[in-house]
Amino acid sequence: MFAFLSTGTELRRFGKGTLPKIALVVLMFIPLIYGALYLWAFWAPDKELSHLPVALVNSDTGAMRDGKAVTAGDDLVDKLIEGNDLGWVETSAADAATGVNNGDYYFSVTIPADFSTDAVSAGTDTPAPAEVQVDYNDSNSFLASTMGKQAMVQLRDAVSLNIGDQTVNAMLVAVNEAGDGIRSAAEGAGTLADGLTTAETGTGRLVDGLGELSSGAVTLDNGAAKLADGSSTLATGIGTLSNGASTLSSSSVQLADGAQQVSGGTQQVSDGMAAAAAGAATLAGSSDQLAAGAASISSGTKQLATGTASLSGGLSDLAAAMAAAPAGTPASAFLPSVTKLSDGALTLDTQTQGAAGQTASYATSSGQFAAGVTTLSDALTAGAPGAAQVASGASDVAAGASALSAGTGQLASGAATAATGANTLADGSSALSAGTGSLVEGSNQLVDGGTALQDGTVQLADGSRTLADGLRDGAAAAPDDSDAQIAAKASVISNPVDLNQTWENASSSFGEGFAPFFIALATFVGALITWLILRALPTRALASAASGLRATMTGFLPAMAIGLSQVVIMVLVLVYGIGLTPAHWLGMSAFIYLTTLAFLALQQMFIILLGTAAGRVVSLVLLMLQLSSSGGTYPVETTPVFFQVMHPWMPASYVVSGLRQLITGGIDSRLWLSVLVLVGILVGSIAISAWSASRQRMWTITRLHPELSI
Repeated sequence: MFAFLSTGTELRRFGKGTLPKIALVVLMFIPLIYGALYLWAFWAPDKELSHLPVALVNSDTGAMRDGKAVTAGDDLVDKLIEGNDLGWVETSAADAATGVNNGDYYFSVTIPADFSTDAVSAGTDTPAPAEVQVDYNDSNSFLASTMGKQAMVQLRDAVSLNIGDQTVNAMLVAVNEAGDGIRSAAEGAGTLADGLTTAETGTGRLVDGLGELSSGAVTLDNGAAKLADGSSTLATGIGTLSNGASTLSSSSVQLADGAQQVSGGTQQVSDGMAAAAAGAATLAGSSDQLAAGAASISSGTKQLATGTASLSGGLSDLAAAMAAAPAGTPASAFLPSVTKLSDGALTLDTQTQGAAGQTASYATSSGQFAAGVTTLSDALTAGAPGAAQVASGASDVAAGASALSAGTGQLASGAATAATGANTLADGSSALSAGTGSLVEGSNQLVDGGTALQDGTVQLADGSRTLADGLRDGAAAAPDDSDAQIAAKASVISNPVDLNQTWENASSSFGEGFAPFFIALATFVGALITWLILRALPTRALASAASGLRATMTGFLPAMAIGLSQVVIMVLVLVYGIGLTPAHWLGMSAFIYLTTLAFLALQQMFIILLGTAAGRVVSLVLLMLQLSSSGGTYPVETTPVFFQVMHPWMPASYVVSGLRQLITGGIDSRLWLSVLVLVGILVGSIAISAWSASRQRMWTITRLHPELSI
């Protein structure tokens, strides 16, 4: 048979009575209580930060940007309260400072008055990061401050996103304004491009007109050359005609002299009347032909005079038209040549008009001569006297007639040459007319092209002004920062929010921050071990006539001495061994000793009141509850409601609170409340122990054989 089923097994002691059975059940649950209770208390404290009271102060006065109000502080407050990441309490700066000092708030967050101004300063000449002021007090809770710092980093990131929007928006407004100017410049560039296109078209047309004008000018030049050649030929022919006319005039004089001799010698040639009559008849026929030729020459000369007059008038009109053309046009370059041509044509017309008069006079003289010869022939035929004189005169007339014939030939040749020159002049005039037409057409195209070019130039000017204005506006709107300003703005954009964190009663390390909790734990465990060695209520004291208080103090005084030794050793090691630097060295030592005495008295009371075994079990359970409810690690607000309810009833809560102020500094009413509570526990526990000890002077069977004993 197994040993634990034998009659002598240890478990049989728990089979009788109620208390042993309860103790056995408690023994089964002790590991669960220590494991599960502690895990439950600190299962997810970071998820319960919304219960952590934190003061929120909004002193932001707002700012203006582009005529619109910016309230970054109000927006941040609304976002924080809506997010509920911490137990935000919106309050005044004075209340926040007081609350952080006395523990109503674990820390405070202050939004300064220039928060909005700094939030939109990235686009100004004085960029500055928006600042959030955070004030901690480690005497409230070291871990609360630590968790607060982590929360503030998250807050800074969140605020950076919000303020970053303001910062980037301020930058983008400047860029967008510069973009408006650039877009205006682009529109001006488009107008400029259109004007260039129009100017290009007008320039093409101008070039075409200039080409045609050049061709017309060439034609005009060729026509002018031909006109010059024709004018020269005409002048030569007119000269020859003039010489012939002179010869004709001389022959006519000789003919007149011969006629006089014939007239004087008519009496002498009577004998040769028949021959003279025949010769006179022949002369009369030749005279008629001469008169007809002279009339023809006179008619041709008149036509030539009419042509030269028309040519002179046309050239005069052309010169006047070219003189009236706008200055600087290609037509004005030919004005001197045309003017010279007009002057030459005028001279030619004058000479031609003179030749026409001479030929007309010659035709009249030829007619008269023919009439005289006819009369002479009749007279010779009719009269015989003076035939010899007539013969002599006829000889002279024949000689004169020969000379006249020669002059008339020269006159005919000159007239032909003049006709040829006149034809050449006509051809040149036609070519000149055609060239002038081309010149006029080219000039019109040149004017059109110039007009189009002018329109394009106007568009170019407008586009250039628009482009200049747009670029100027864009340049004015675009930032023109120095290297220092660029660096400052880059710093603000990359880090738009600064956390200005200050600590009241700061802990120098994690060890110092957790020291109050572990010292409280150490004093309680020290008392627990002490009562494992010492008897809480000595039997000899109960057997004597001493009072319950004396009997209690008989057991308590040795524990006080051991407790003092524990405190001295622990404080010396903490300060000189580990390096703890308490703000109030002696006060901390005295408070630790007071805590030790209170815990000794409390555990002595449990043992005296409930018995050794039950009292120690209760002490162990109380230890576990204090570990999870005292707020020595995570703030009690981050634990489940059960531990929050237990917190004010746990002695270790006051021990931790008092030690925080004595170690980190910042003594306030919480220290004195802790002292009062511990003194109350000490005095109350001793009083209850004395009362219970006085009732235990009578021994009973239950006391002699308790249901549960160690």
